Amino acid sequence: MLSRTVPFLALSLAVVLAACGDRKDDRAAYAVCLEAAKKDARIGKGAFAGFEQSNIQASTGDSGIRVNIPYELDGKKGLYQCIAEKQVDSTYKVTS
Repeated sequence: MLSRTVPFLALSLAVVLAACGDRKDDRAAYAVCLEAAKKDARIGKGAFAGFEQSNIQASTGDSGIRVNIPYELDGKKGLYQCIAEKQVDSTYKVTS
């Protein structure tokens, strides 16, 4: 029984550690998208959700991260969406 449990635990730990490593990139992508949202002439004065309340996921290709940030402006709720691409210097740039 133990021989089956050890590989399962090792795999589970690897998955958890991999997910934690991606959070740094997720936070960087969120930061550049939030900055772009605040500069948007239409919604820039809205109240934007924090990182934990936003939906951040891998996008098309290896370097893109799709970021969806909920916001509220003038009593109306909306969703700011963007894609942040990882640059050669490991920073992120909003591409759409």
